[in-house]
Amino acid sequence: MNKRSDVFDGKKGAAIIKESLRPIKPEAPEELPQKFTDRLFPQNIKHISGIKTVLFDVYGTLFISAAGDIGSGRDYMKGNIDDFALAWTDNYTGEELKHYFHEKVTETHEALFPVTPYPEVLVEKIWEQFPGRRKNISPEEFALRYELAVNPVYPMPGTLETLIGLKSMGIKMGIISNAQFFTPLLFEACFDTSLQDLGFTEELLVYSYKIGEAKPAPSLFRKAFEYLDKHDLNAENCLYVGNDMLNDIFGAGAFGFKTALFAGDTRSLRLRENNRLTDNTIPTTVIKNIPDIIDIISGGVHVSP
Repeated sequence: MNKRSDVFDGKKGAAIIKESLRPIKPEAPEELPQKFTDRLFPQNIKHISGIKTVLFDVYGTLFISAAGDIGSGRDYMKGNIDDFALAWTDNYTGEELKHYFHEKVTETHEALFPVTPYPEVLVEKIWEQFPGRRKNISPEEFALRYELAVNPVYPMPGTLETLIGLKSMGIKMGIISNAQFFTPLLFEACFDTSLQDLGFTEELLVYSYKIGEAKPAPSLFRKAFEYLDKHDLNAENCLYVGNDMLNDIFGAGAFGFKTALFAGDTRSLRLRENNRLTDNTIPTTVIKNIPDIIDIISGGVHVSP
C-alpha cells in the first residue's frame, strides 16, 4: 500500500469533496428482467429474517455516481475535466488527461495479471508519474480532484437515514468496495461525521486499494467473512447490498452472504446479462430504494439465499 496516501490531509480532502458537491438525482431503470422482478421488494420478497450484519458497496449504491462507478467518466462531464486540466496542469486538455489515465491503468493491469485476474491500481501513484501535474498540487490532491471532475458523486436518497436506523437497531455495518484512498472521505464530506460514528465496524471496512485486488476478487469478501466467523457471526445472517451482479452479488453470494441488488439508478445498475458467472446467480432480493433495507430486515419471514 502507498504510504503517501496515509498522510494525506483527510480534512482537506473532505473539504474538497464537499465543495464539489452538486445535487444529482438517481435515474430509475426501466422494467427489470423477470429473474429480478421475481425477487423485487416489497412486491415479491417481503422480509429477510435473522440479519445481524449489513455490508455495502459504495459507488452506485450508497452514493450516486455520475459515471456509474469509480474511475470511469462519461462524455457529458467534459466541461468539468477541461476546467480541471486548465487549473492544475501545464497545457494539457481534459481528453489528454483521460487518455493518460486509462493508458496507465491498462499498463498496470497488464503488469499485474500474472499475479491476479482482478488487479487494482493506486491512483495517486499514476498521477505521481504524470509530467504535466503542476508542482503546487500533490499527487493525492490531483487524484481526488480528477476523480471528482470525471465522476461527481452525491448521496443516494435515504442513505444517511438508513445508516442511522441500522445503527439504532444494533446492526453491525461494513463496506466491501472498489475504492481509492479518498473513498472513505465521502462520508465525512456528505454527512459531517466519520464512518465509525455512523456505526461502521473498522475491521469490516474492506477497500480494493488496500487489498490490492478489485471486486469480485474473493480476497475482499473473504476478509469480511473471516471477521464474521471469528466473532461467531454467520454469513447467512449477513446481507450484502450492491448494484453490480458480478462484482457484488456473485462475489458476496460465493461466501454465503444473503444479497440485495440495488436497482434504483440506471447509471450504476449492472445486470451482467449473458455473463457466464452470473447466469445462475440470483439475488436474495432486489430493492429500488436504500431505506428498503430497514424494512426488509425488520420482519420475520425467512428467505433462502
